[in-house]
Amino acid sequence: MKKILIVPNPERDPDLIYTKETVNCLNNMELYAVEEVADSIGSGVIPLPHSQLYQSIDLVIALGGDGTLLSSARDAAVYNVPVLGINLGHLGFLSEIEKQDIKESLARLEQGQFTIENRMMLKASLSHPGGEIVTFHALNDIVVSRCESSRLINVNVCVDGQFVDDYKADGMIIATPTGSTAYSMSAGGPILDPILESFVITPICPHKLYTKSIVVPDSRKITMTISNQNPRPAMVNSDGLGDAVFSQGDVLTISRSDYTARLIKINGDRFYSVLRNKLLGKES
Repeated sequence: MKKILIVPNPERDPDLIYTKETVNCLNNMELYAVEEVADSIGSGVIPLPHSQLYQSIDLVIALGGDGTLLSSARDAAVYNVPVLGINLGHLGFLSEIEKQDIKESLARLEQGQFTIENRMMLKASLSHPGGEIVTFHALNDIVVSRCESSRLINVNVCVDGQFVDDYKADGMIIATPTGSTAYSMSAGGPILDPILESFVITPICPHKLYTKSIVVPDSRKITMTISNQNPRPAMVNSDGLGDAVFSQGDVLTISRSDYTARLIKINGDRFYSVLRNKLLGKES
């Protein structure tokens, strides 16, 4: 892997201290960054316009929190490029490297001591009555939530054409195994091992005592519509980004994406130890 794209989060690394440390550790690599970042880093980093990022790149290094890694992994997946995360945030559940371990970990990367873990992604298509279709992809989750109103929304959910329920709730989360440890977990959903090929449907604060999450295989297709009983519009988000307004008459279809996120693993499979240490707050 000789061509590496450096993607820092300026809010997490405002003076680019850790970004420059990363660059200095990769002396034998051809390094790239978006133009404004490359100018700030210097040190022979090749500038690229936004339109050419991720093209002809062997590896992406994302410096920031989980949001930075999610964004980079989703964009890189289009070009089948793996991503390595360096945690500069608080939790950093998805990132492989902590900031104090940059030098040691990148030395192992240069020596080829790493593996690549594939993570399934979701595809959401929002069809409007006029025929317009908006499509987006997510590594963590697709979330249907209230717009500005504080009142609940009603969403009809079907799986492969079979009616599941009319959910009256603050919203609905469709999460991948990767996203099962994020918003879905906070809403009471189960934690899925990342190697599973399935996703989980989790209602957000449902107005029914018995409502639980449902885990479905990745071969299923989920469709959602706004209920006639309560036709308030909702917002559809992919990985925390506001993408589109979901109104009565629209059809939201969620299925497995053709893209796969590829995450670099230097420390092996540590899912359960990271789960225990970072999410449960217990030391090894």
